[in-house]
Amino acid sequence: MTSVPLRSLLPLAALLVLSAARAQTPANCPLANAVDATSYDRLTIDLWSEADQDNASYNWAECRAAKLSASLAGMPQLRARIATLRGQFRELRDLESELAGIRAGGGTMYSHAVPRSFAPLEDQLASLAALASGRLGAQTGQQYARTVQEARQNNAEYIKTLRAYKPGADETYGLYDPKEWARMVNRYETLSKAVMLTLGSRGDAATALGYSILVDQVFPAKGE
Repeated sequence: MTSVPLRSLLPLAALLVLSAARAQTPANCPLANAVDATSYDRLTIDLWSEADQDNASYNWAECRAAKLSASLAGMPQLRARIATLRGQFRELRDLESELAGIRAGGGTMYSHAVPRSFAPLEDQLASLAALASGRLGAQTGQQYARTVQEARQNNAEYIKTLRAYKPGADETYGLYDPKEWARMVNRYETLSKAVMLTLGSRGDAATALGYSILVDQVFPAKGE
């Protein structure tokens, strides 16, 4: 599978947030590679703002992504799979925020949630790569098999709930368009299936972790 550049995956609203973030403090990768994401925020944000936090989260994740890719240079197939999964997971997180924003009638918090979700995602991908590259990840067990099965069910239920959504009589926000909503939900389902195809269905530790990332949604399928 081929990794798709993030910029081609994100809609205009998310791209605007990321563009604003990139226009601020440039990434400090030596620092990002030495400290956790929260510490990076504290050490790089001078006067706090929403855009600054987006910027810091995005930069930290990008630095860690580059570090992880370099560490997997000797395992090109695993490096390619992780890169593919990163693009897919990032787009899933973006779609979750878009769909939640439509249900809520808009709000900048839904766009800000996208780059801020990249930092924890990068930690998860690093853990996945560590498991997939060693014997620990190949260990099987009932708990791992159950995690895979439950994640598949969780994902199917999440998509089913999204697909069944219709605005209530009191929801007059005007952002819901049935065709666009269906398109985004279809894309979400397509991405989910692609992730599951990449992960496979083996009941081992690495696969279980990958499925856990799949269902680690940033927003629920239903409104709060």
